Amino acid sequence: MTTQVLSLNKIVLAVALATSMNAMAAEKYCEKSFDVLIRDEKGDGYSFQNKKLEKLFCKETFEGENFKIVYGTEEQAIKLNNENADLVKKAANVYYHLTVARQFWIDSVKSDYVAKLPQITVRLDITNAFSNVRHFKNAELEKNYNNAWSIPEGKMARPTNGEQKTWFKEIWFSPSKKLLTSELAPPSEGNNPIHESLLLIKDPLVEMNKSAIIYGTLGMLAASTINQSALTDLAIKNLGSLAVIYGLVEVTKYMDHWFMNKYYYIDTAMIPEIVYHEYAHIAMSDTLKTVHSVPVIEGMADYFAARVAMRRQMYEKVEDYSTNKSKDTDSKMMYHPYLEGAWNATSDFTLSLLWLGKTDFEKQNSLRAKKGQGPLANYDDLVFQAHYHLNENSEIATDMTRALIDACREKCSSLRPGINTLNQVFEKKGMN
Repeated sequence: MTTQVLSLNKIVLAVALATSMNAMAAEKYCEKSFDVLIRDEKGDGYSFQNKKLEKLFCKETFEGENFKIVYGTEEQAIKLNNENADLVKKAANVYYHLTVARQFWIDSVKSDYVAKLPQITVRLDITNAFSNVRHFKNAELEKNYNNAWSIPEGKMARPTNGEQKTWFKEIWFSPSKKLLTSELAPPSEGNNPIHESLLLIKDPLVEMNKSAIIYGTLGMLAASTINQSALTDLAIKNLGSLAVIYGLVEVTKYMDHWFMNKYYYIDTAMIPEIVYHEYAHIAMSDTLKTVHSVPVIEGMADYFAARVAMRRQMYEKVEDYSTNKSKDTDSKMMYHPYLEGAWNATSDFTLSLLWLGKTDFEKQNSLRAKKGQGPLANYDDLVFQAHYHLNENSEIATDMTRALIDACREKCSSLRPGINTLNQVFEKKGMN
């Protein structure tokens, strides 16, 4: 009888404790609903849909357990009833989509690192540049627009008022500003698809024509009789081709304006994929530093942003909010050493390489399922594992390919088919 009473008391105590904890949680969070931008599945269409902002503290501000949304260099969270309606719209949009991104990293990637991250401060409409010794550069020194950054943790070089200021990882969204594209891009920049395509095929074509001249001439010299006219025709034909190639490369440098809107602007806080992209930088910042914009790091963040968004055309323009150039997950661009440069961090090659891997691994997993076999690998897990083998100096052809293969050694259920699948992906993208 005494044992039964004790057991009953334990049950009552457990129920009371659970009820108390639920009540405390209810008091801690005051979730609110706001209209946020939701993309259509395809195309550049969108709508505003009413969504709940989860785990908001009961402070009537955009501060919750995982994110605190502030204005500029301020430290206080933006109030829910702030008189600036556009700022409230941005704050709600960023808070919601950051929550979506975080949940993906916890549920799909199962990242313990993300699950344990403390609250992240998110700065809206900040024009200051980042300083790793002062946190913010003086506003008059440099102003930023149409951009977003993920900021590493740090501390002030010198104490202020006897205290040394520190900050944790942050995400910054600068304001949108309409700029004339003709003033942004120098005429000789060559950031257009025709010029970039020519750069990728120039070297093979040049080598082919050089070889044609050399071996054609040697063949004629070896002949018993040399036809001077034929030799001249050969030289003119191939040298003419070389001249055309080099001429086109130079001319197409000046064609950027053909592929640009008259104005460039992007309100980064309103574009869901950009929010996902910046959070991906945070999620991989344990090994990949957030202040380096290079093709490998940007491509990894693009891949996971695309996994959250599940769109083929990433960062596609949004009427009233951006005229941004999109990135194609299914881009047919082939590898060229030119793509390794930091100036190509905005290229969609790395994204398309990783996405092709996803497609091919899904095919292999489907075939194995039909045979009653387990999956070859969870490809998201494979890509995430690869980031442990990479850093801000990593290159695509040498380092990323090796990192993926090393990740497969650690994660693939069957090593040879896994590595073969990766090698086939590399070959399809021009890395033989």
